[in-house]
Amino acid sequence: MPRTADANAVLREKTRERVLQAAVRLFSRHGFDGTSVRALAQEADIAVGLLYSHFESKEGVLSALMQSSMLDVARTLEAADREPTARGFVTVLLTSAVEMMDAHRDLWRLSQGLRHQPEVLARLKLPFEHFLGATHQRLKAALAARGVQEADIEARVLFALVEGISQQYVQHEGGYPAAAVIRAAARRWPATPSRKRKADTP
Repeated sequence: MPRTADANAVLREKTRERVLQAAVRLFSRHGFDGTSVRALAQEADIAVGLLYSHFESKEGVLSALMQSSMLDVARTLEAADREPTARGFVTVLLTSAVEMMDAHRDLWRLSQGLRHQPEVLARLKLPFEHFLGATHQRLKAALAARGVQEADIEARVLFALVEGISQQYVQHEGGYPAAAVIRAAARRWPATPSRKRKADTP
């Protein structure tokens, strides 16, 4: 009995996910340039031709992984945006980032490693600079809306905290005092809503 269009779509998505998971393992273990398309297909247990039906190139696989990591960042911001205070925003942002890294530790270890390989990132043709700039602007707007002075500088400090905690967290397989570090970091920002946000509350 032939498969339905829905069944084919589910199968395609499962195969695509297998390729991405295989890529995380191999790129983390051997590096991007040290991993061949054939090795990637073997790790995913599919034919090379089938891999090319999902991704146009090895760069396309890595690009999909990096887009996934950017979506993760967007989700952490969405979770934090529901908090009315700057301290609450920062606490939820950092906590969500740690939870995200718990769920995708290998991907984030790979992502952070690639940040130090500009020659690889340049081949992906992804708008990383735009993404980083947009993320900074979003942090700046969130802090300003919560009454934080010098929101541009404070957003840069927060960005550096997210980066630093993320790097330290993924480098430790266990034992990193994430909750205590997040509490200490969040104390920098006010714990009461700004007047503007109080006025906006119905």
